[in-house]
Amino acid sequence: MKLAHDDLSQHGRNQGQATSSPSPLWRAAALIAGIVFAGALFGHLTRPLGFLSTFWPANALLMGLMVRNPGWARPHGWAGAAIGYLTADFAMGGGLGITLWLTAGNLTDAGIGYLLFQRIADTDRRLERPQSLLFLLLIAFAAAAAAASVGSGCLAVYFGQTPLQAFEFFLTSEFSSNLVVLPMVLTAPRLADLAKQLRAHVRPGSWRLKAALPGIALLASILLATTTGGSSAIAIPVPAILWCALSYGVFPTALLTFGLGLWQSTVLLSALTPGTAEYAAALTSHRFGVALFSLGPIMVAAINAARARLLEELDLAANQDVLTRILTRRAFLLRSEAMLARNLAEGSPVALLMLDVDRFKLINDEYGHAVGDEVLVSLAEQISGLLRRSDLFGRIGGEEFAILVSGLTQPATLALAERLRDGCARLRVAIGRAEPLALTVSIGVVWGTGGPASSLQHLLKQADDALYRAKRAGRDRVVDETLQAA
Repeated sequence: MKLAHDDLSQHGRNQGQATSSPSPLWRAAALIAGIVFAGALFGHLTRPLGFLSTFWPANALLMGLMVRNPGWARPHGWAGAAIGYLTADFAMGGGLGITLWLTAGNLTDAGIGYLLFQRIADTDRRLERPQSLLFLLLIAFAAAAAAASVGSGCLAVYFGQTPLQAFEFFLTSEFSSNLVVLPMVLTAPRLADLAKQLRAHVRPGSWRLKAALPGIALLASILLATTTGGSSAIAIPVPAILWCALSYGVFPTALLTFGLGLWQSTVLLSALTPGTAEYAAALTSHRFGVALFSLGPIMVAAINAARARLLEELDLAANQDVLTRILTRRAFLLRSEAMLARNLAEGSPVALLMLDVDRFKLINDEYGHAVGDEVLVSLAEQISGLLRRSDLFGRIGGEEFAILVSGLTQPATLALAERLRDGCARLRVAIGRAEPLALTVSIGVVWGTGGPASSLQHLLKQADDALYRAKRAGRDRVVDETLQAA
């Protein structure tokens, strides 16, 4: 999707240039035509003999694609969609009159839905908030009602239904298809992101039976419901799909809900006999049930995802320094205590580095606190880039930082400290039109394997003493000492 969208953004620059390949808009139109044709053809294959389709995904697919790629929602794109509908209908033997009439209704569904989606926030279009499902429900119903107003008349003319029956039939068909298909399209990750996620989940040793259990339970419940049949079959998979919603993300849940809705709209309906007096009423009731049923699992998944994001934000607020985005003093001390305990138990060497910006007060006094903050942010970014993922890096005070590393020899620790000092000395901080600001740091290092009596406070004091000596010796230097017994 991203490639096509990027291609479309180049259209204005490419106009007037002679090329041997079709323009990006025509390529997009051809892609839309192919997708709509496939969706419409699938819908035709679900229809009982002499009746309309029981499941029609083409309109919701088209609507979702236009919402995800607004550059496609141009005359070329809608023309491609019309061609897809017409080609599928004619391929299945549809007459000219009914085909044109139904295509008008189909385009109304997708077009009205697209316009309504443009009225809500982007986060709601991606279903990232629980309240986004309310917008989805209202838009799906409004688009379906508009489509029924345009297209339901053909059911009365060609199939002998009353106007009310025709409107009801068209409305429920579009409404259920919209709610089953749209969440999957709107929440789908881009192909590159999806490929990364798949590689992460299928690498050797990453597959776990526990993670697959909700999906297995859903499949088993669908098989059980198919075997059991009856009016209650639609409800049998409810516990399993809710388990999936609590276990997986919004998109996997939307994908599973789509599969479940497809089963509910085709296999379960196969037991009904078209043309009977009960068929129309049962079909309408069933479609409304499928439509509203599909919202439940996605709502649960959306609430679960929002809760996870909130917990992550709370964790960041508690453990991450607001300015520099590294560990706060409290978080650094807590994690360092745990790392130190592990290293002392294993007899592994540990090193604590205390780092302080030289003459930081003069920087604040001469250039202002905004520049001082920029210095700290740039410094934290520079240092973070030179550390390992396992190293702990925190802001201890105003311009004072601490780093705890493990598993390094004393020469390697000193080499790391020199790299940090040199990296900071090479750093230049922009201060408007003036010459970029250069800065230096002083570093105190304490290294050793420690002993039972060693504590983090003892390391901090020794490293702070070494830092003080570096300051007294002229700054912009590293002073180290071996960890002494407490």
